[in-house]
Amino acid sequence: MKAHIVRDPRCALLWRFDADSAGYAGVERAARLCGVTLRTVGNAELGTPVGNLCAGKPPVAAAPLDTVPELPALIVSGLSHQTGELGRFIDLVRESGADLPLRAMVTPTSKTWTLAALLQELNREHEAVAGGSEKA
Repeated sequence: MKAHIVRDPRCALLWRFDADSAGYAGVERAARLCGVTLRTVGNAELGTPVGNLCAGKPPVAAAPLDTVPELPALIVSGLSHQTGELGRFIDLVRESGADLPLRAMVTPTSKTWTLAALLQELNREHEAVAGGSEKA
């Protein structure tokens, strides 16, 4: 019997970053070169698990009332760090000039989190790093 390997979808979720944002064309180019599907997400998707969003499943009907950060975010799924494809994608995104201060790779744990929960965690981490660098 052959093992069935399930790969995470090659997807990048974009929060507060769309076709009108500076650098979007470069992010779109990076996604095309790396075989990544771009998906813009908004308030309607906040209550949906991140893994479902990456897989293209419809959002959960009710969005949570949680406060989420306004900082733009890039959440990447399905690219391997070991093969260098994640690094290549991130390098291309940086070269695009896109301002995406919150970035994350979907993990087995975070793919079960709602988009709101992941964005809140990314914002906490960003504030901790920014606060630490200001004191140095």
